[in-house]
Amino acid sequence: MGVDGHRLSGPAESFLTTWAKGRNFHVVPMTGDASNRRYFRIRFEGPWEAGSSSVVLMERRAPEGFKASEEKTAPFESASPGDPFLVIGNFLHGRGLPVPDVHHWNGDGSLLLLEDLGDETLAEALGREPSGEHRLRQTAIDLLLAFQRQDPEPDAAWLKDRRFSAELYLWEFEHFLEFGSREASGAEFDRVLRLFKEESAGLAKDLPEVLLHRDYHSRNLMKDGKGRLVMIDFQDMRIGSPLYDLASFLFDAYRPVPLPLLEELVDDYYERARKAGILPESLTPARYRNLLARHGFQRNLKACGRFFYIDVVKKNPAYLECVPQTHRNMDFLGNWEPSIALLWKAVRPLLKAPAFQ
Repeated sequence: MGVDGHRLSGPAESFLTTWAKGRNFHVVPMTGDASNRRYFRIRFEGPWEAGSSSVVLMERRAPEGFKASEEKTAPFESASPGDPFLVIGNFLHGRGLPVPDVHHWNGDGSLLLLEDLGDETLAEALGREPSGEHRLRQTAIDLLLAFQRQDPEPDAAWLKDRRFSAELYLWEFEHFLEFGSREASGAEFDRVLRLFKEESAGLAKDLPEVLLHRDYHSRNLMKDGKGRLVMIDFQDMRIGSPLYDLASFLFDAYRPVPLPLLEELVDDYYERARKAGILPESLTPARYRNLLARHGFQRNLKACGRFFYIDVVKKNPAYLECVPQTHRNMDFLGNWEPSIALLWKAVRPLLKAPAFQ
């Protein structure tokens, strides 16, 4: 057995070797995300008891400092009783939602052996199978609705004190100003910041709260060998507006939904979410569209800032190619919903290259 020299840490190598119990294996680094977690595919020279010839090793590295964390948290918010990925994954699995199985873990959850879901994200599946886009998109909306219907009581009651607050909305806006905007005059900067503060206060209180993934998009849904869509990267889950995750999915920086499918999915979610009690019956179609567009705009501003942050702070320029799509999404939203026009007019001059065409 061996690790093929692929830079596993000492603790990870020891953890894996102990668990393997003499079975021969090979380690293949996987393309990671932008968090402080690394992933390796562990291939065995024969099947093991779970019926698969491979698993995924996830290693969580030491937390980074403020403004360099995976995601901002609010002061005094409720903490997960253990590693968030492990605790939240167990909660979701217990509710019958598709998340990776956890085969083995160490005491603090910094090392996990996960079900190998393969390499195909929803974004890649949409590119490979354009004729199936309607079905795949609808399946993702079905999954989102099933997720949002879950009540964290009693087994994850701590989530009710982990709210996506106005402070967190504002931090995401400020993340854009810090990394995704060019230098601006004091007056220009102050004007935009005032608009962001107004938006943050409104978005945080407009709708009843549900479970919130915080990063629900086409690269955080895997299409496994059984054809299922499986949620990943859910460790920053909170409760908050149901439109935050919906906007993240519909106005995706990686794979936005094309018209007219967008309009169909927008209307479909509205009707089904109201029937399920996720959206209030009193929410009018016009108000729903307004709030959805505002959440979509906020999500793309945050993503824009995040992509530059990953380049500057984490020295990973791979996400810069996605920046122009965040700009295009904001431009689209500024025309799709008139209420966004004022905010877009204020933000557009602040965008820095790579700019959209």
